[in-house]
Amino acid sequence: MEELLRTYFLRAGYFVVRGVPFVYGGFNITDIDLWLYGRASSISREVTIVDCKNKKTPQAIERIFWVQALKQASKATNAVVATTDKRQEVKDFGKDLGVLVLDGFFLDKLAKSEDPNPPRLSEEEFVSKITKYSLGKIDGDWKGKIISCKSLLSRGLSFDNSNQWLIHAKFYAEQAITKPSQREIALRCLYLICSFIAISVDYSLKELSFLEQDKKIATIKDGFTYGSKGASGMKKILSVAMGLVEEHAENGASVSRQVRSSVELQLSSLNTTIPAEYFAKIEVASTLFAVAKEFENLSMLRDFSLHENASVEVRSMLSCLLDYWGIDRVMFAESMKFA
Repeated sequence: MEELLRTYFLRAGYFVVRGVPFVYGGFNITDIDLWLYGRASSISREVTIVDCKNKKTPQAIERIFWVQALKQASKATNAVVATTDKRQEVKDFGKDLGVLVLDGFFLDKLAKSEDPNPPRLSEEEFVSKITKYSLGKIDGDWKGKIISCKSLLSRGLSFDNSNQWLIHAKFYAEQAITKPSQREIALRCLYLICSFIAISVDYSLKELSFLEQDKKIATIKDGFTYGSKGASGMKKILSVAMGLVEEHAENGASVSRQVRSSVELQLSSLNTTIPAEYFAKIEVASTLFAVAKEFENLSMLRDFSLHENASVEVRSMLSCLLDYWGIDRVMFAESMKFA
């Protein structure tokens, strides 16, 4: 049912991710069955979570309570419960609490439209492709990285998460070059994480729509360099941490200066001007949502297709990220000839 609903929401124009872990305090509390992202306008974005219960006794009323709490915890805009329950009272209760209920009548119609030969992989098939790599666990934990990347979606879209996704995406880009036998799944993982980066930047840009170009570039660069708190926030955190070092460590003042200098040097060496100037372009910002959906679709196509066959916008964004990571474009392109 989750796959059917994913297809339905994809056709409705949403960006959709299935099976997003909600983690709190290091504990995996639950999974968000479907995580949806919609772009209504240049300044309006919506995140919707969908809870699916395909059981004889779905306990729909309880799920409405549950998904309401999960909506708040995951900073979502809307919540939906999809249930086999057909009672009108369930829909009325959901409406009273601001939760859309897709009932059994809707799901019955949806089931009749199921494609016997779907062009996309199911989530289970996608994960199976990752786990076929027998050394994946010890070689950087390929499956674990994807689960971790998906879990970041439930914590909200921000530059902090974008920076985490950039690190993981670089890993898969490098694996695509160095491991020819695993190139297809490495690229699928790369495309999926690139889709997360695209929607996260799209979400962040909604607050920057009316800034002058120079200011917009500076703000985006600040986010990619220092995270959501920006340079001022990072300096405050660093000052507090170094203050504790100076107070409690032996030769604290000397150690503090060395650490501070090292952190500032590493941050200044980041090539964040590259993605900042790229994403600040109006023509790029306006297509990020479409690019995210295209990247996600590339990752899930049953008949695998390289990004070289995708739109110029997808190829352009990937080229920007390769430049940011310091990965030679020509070398990357040459390695794709053997994919």
